Amino acid sequence: MVERNRRLTVAASSRSELRGRVAELDVIRKVLDDARAGTSGALVVHGDPGIGKTALAETALDRFTTGIRVERTVGVESEMELPYAGLHQLTAGMLDRAAGLPAPQRDALETALGLRTGAAPSPFLIGAAVLGLLTEVAAERPICCLIDDAQWLDDASRQALAFSARRLGSEGVVLIFVMRTVDTTFRGLPGLAVPGLNTDDARTLLNQVLPGRIDARVRDRLLAEAGGNPLALHELPSALSPTEIAGGYTVAGNTTLTSRIEKSLLDQLSGLPESARRVLLVAAADPTGDSSLLRLAVRALSLGPDAIDEAEHSGALTVGTRVGFRHPLVRSAIYRAASPPDRRRAHAALAEATPVELDPDRRAWHRGHAAVEPDEGIAEVLEESAVRARGRGGVAAAAAFLERAAALTPGPVDRARRLLAAAQAKLDAGAPEAAELLLSVLPADALDPLGSAQVALLRAQVDFARHRSPRVVREILAAADRPDVPDAGFVRTAHYEALFMAQFTLGRKRSDPGDGDVPYRDLSRAVFDATDADSTHPVDLLLRGQALIGLGKRAEAIPLLRRSVTGLLDAPAPLIPTRSAGLDCNAAIETWDVDAMRTLSDRHVELARADGQLTVLPLVLSFAGAARLVQGRLAEAELIADEIDVIKDAIGHPFRRTHRLLTAAWRGNAPAVSRLAGELRQDVAAGDRVTPTIANFAEAILANGVGDSEDALRVGRGELDQIHLLTYSSRILAELIEAAVRVGDRATADRALAELTALTEPVGGDWALGMLAAGRALTDDPAGAEAHHREAIDRYRRGGLAVYEGRARLAYGEWLRRRRRRIDARGELRTAHELLSGRGAAAFAARAHRELEATGETARSRLVDPGDALTVQEANVARLVADGLSNREIAARLFLSVRTVEYHLRKVFLKRGVRSRRDLADALRAEGTAQP
Repeated sequence: MVERNRRLTVAASSRSELRGRVAELDVIRKVLDDARAGTSGALVVHGDPGIGKTALAETALDRFTTGIRVERTVGVESEMELPYAGLHQLTAGMLDRAAGLPAPQRDALETALGLRTGAAPSPFLIGAAVLGLLTEVAAERPICCLIDDAQWLDDASRQALAFSARRLGSEGVVLIFVMRTVDTTFRGLPGLAVPGLNTDDARTLLNQVLPGRIDARVRDRLLAEAGGNPLALHELPSALSPTEIAGGYTVAGNTTLTSRIEKSLLDQLSGLPESARRVLLVAAADPTGDSSLLRLAVRALSLGPDAIDEAEHSGALTVGTRVGFRHPLVRSAIYRAASPPDRRRAHAALAEATPVELDPDRRAWHRGHAAVEPDEGIAEVLEESAVRARGRGGVAAAAAFLERAAALTPGPVDRARRLLAAAQAKLDAGAPEAAELLLSVLPADALDPLGSAQVALLRAQVDFARHRSPRVVREILAAADRPDVPDAGFVRTAHYEALFMAQFTLGRKRSDPGDGDVPYRDLSRAVFDATDADSTHPVDLLLRGQALIGLGKRAEAIPLLRRSVTGLLDAPAPLIPTRSAGLDCNAAIETWDVDAMRTLSDRHVELARADGQLTVLPLVLSFAGAARLVQGRLAEAELIADEIDVIKDAIGHPFRRTHRLLTAAWRGNAPAVSRLAGELRQDVAAGDRVTPTIANFAEAILANGVGDSEDALRVGRGELDQIHLLTYSSRILAELIEAAVRVGDRATADRALAELTALTEPVGGDWALGMLAAGRALTDDPAGAEAHHREAIDRYRRGGLAVYEGRARLAYGEWLRRRRRRIDARGELRTAHELLSGRGAAAFAARAHRELEATGETARSRLVDPGDALTVQEANVARLVADGLSNREIAARLFLSVRTVEYHLRKVFLKRGVRSRRDLADALRAEGTAQP
């Protein structure tokens, strides 16, 4: 009877509390109404513990989900490291619909959830698979997923669900995340802050909790301490005796409000029998909510069913088809307040109750938490779980398993090995601080010389990840130069890492020590001297070649780099770790081999996706996009820019939008170039000369496209001093020559041509020599210029560099028109216009259009870029349709649901006035927006 009266009081006070939540309820109702109308949405409901977030969300679902399917999952603090645990709970009742997903998405989802074996899936692919699965379910009726206590979801589930939320479109899906504070994973999603109750509503609620007489001083003190927090108003009075309530003799504690609420909740359970409290602890330690598992675990503790009944009678727990707590704080308070031995007994019971054949990793996790003494058997099981977790893309989970395995390892050698592996996994998961902490407790005396060198290298990598400190280069060189480490593979890796990190930490001028204590020239000398001159290993050739570049010996470097690139391409397995990708792609650029650059970068993209290296993916995608820009595949490059932006939004990665800037420059989008270049220059780190150079390169392309030679000359002239050091400075030479010739600055044009000659002649190849021929065509006398124009066109055509071929034909046509050879000029300008507009190089296409009109011929007007009429996403869908992809294939490529692709496609059909995919492809080809 007492418990019944208490529940009635809580229900009445909850109604009073919700009267003050009308505006917040309306926000959730609007999202649910939109789902019924066929659109989708996400909402992050956030606020202090006990503020009423869960009650608000649950009330909204009770009132406004008629005709909507509701699924729930709850994050649990004790299971934050198990990969995709939260996602498994959410999707368990929907997996029968996974058969309708595109095969890559279905395989990724089933691999992540442990339903099949396979390579580690991309978290983005899993996020797209979740969205696709929800879309399949929503085809019958709209679906709303409530993810409570999202701050305690495992990292893999958080990433996948946040990614899905950012790709919602027209599926009839709603994702509601309930959490305390909005972190970077969910930042940018629509939010609903739940404030405390106003004074009147708080007073009304308190009067319902304490309906009798109450001293005014006590009432005012409780209202002040609760700060409008409904749970505090419920629970804080429970800590007061009748005398204190009546007489006002009470003193506020120094603990936080959350701690005081948790204490009040625990005090209410203090009178329970020990057996019931042990049931509550087992339920708190098990996040699955599986009632049968709870009963088995309770039986393992030699407790009877009466203990579960007593725990449920307390009001803290409900046991039905699932196990649930009255409030999330009840669960966390019970688990945190338990003594370590009691926690271990609870985990041991859960481990015994969990079938190893069904869930070996959760069983291993419970066994790990149940153990107190070192146990090699348990450590081995945890290490096996780490391997499986990494195979499912759960890098953070792998680190957690390895860390616990190391703690339970009796032998110092194996413990050091596992700690080193855990630290490496922490770094790979983007947690360098945690990696540093593990390295600080690693037993150094248990390591052999190679292990000690590996620790030194990992420490430097952690320092680089945290601080970009220049001293890491010297630390890596010291590790590589240890005489007691004969391992050639380690030495090679260390020298590669030193050169890789130097790109970000040291000055690149030959005489500039940068901010560190190792001038780049000295580093290059050290690497060159340390590598075997007779070695044919592709990475050794790469290191020696890059070192020679740093020493100013480019002519000697090119043959080594070319052999290195060939060896890297022919190797049966990748020789460069994707997390350190860059030097190999740079070698392809140094040798002006765009096909090799595309192949190498595409491999890194595939591996980064497979291994879940989200912070690396934008970098390797930028290399892949740069290759497509050189090839004139602007539509593909724009898709890559979109993907980079999606990744930035999904994980809050601070990757600079350089690729988007260069794509906008080739597109002739002046406002975007101005905005993005400005953003880039505002975010330049000390000593960074690469970033401003990219901004200058983009502005020079745009300026030459629109015919503003003065501006192109202004931004390009400053790059002449570092041509031999920075790739984009090398490529800006062509822009500088064209601009200088047009304004009559012959001295600058000649100097730029001399630099270009020195760069390209030793290299050879159609890209390099095509650019050299184009530069000579602009600067040579009339007798020799025409041959250079034709050579540039032929080389670009053979090299598959369509935009450059279009520009070469434009320059040749302009040259012919100035010599009154109008008929010849028309042919070149007409082809130039077709090539440039067909690839979307709008500004250069417009230049060709004007030149063609000046010859007396009117070019057929073509819509260069559908962006004015189509949204970016619509344009992407349209281009992929023109490439022949199905809706499912497009959904997989763009990380969208099939229904959203269909929605965009319907709008494209309407805007373009077509009725079929074939008609759309024809229309886009006529506009020049589809790839030839």
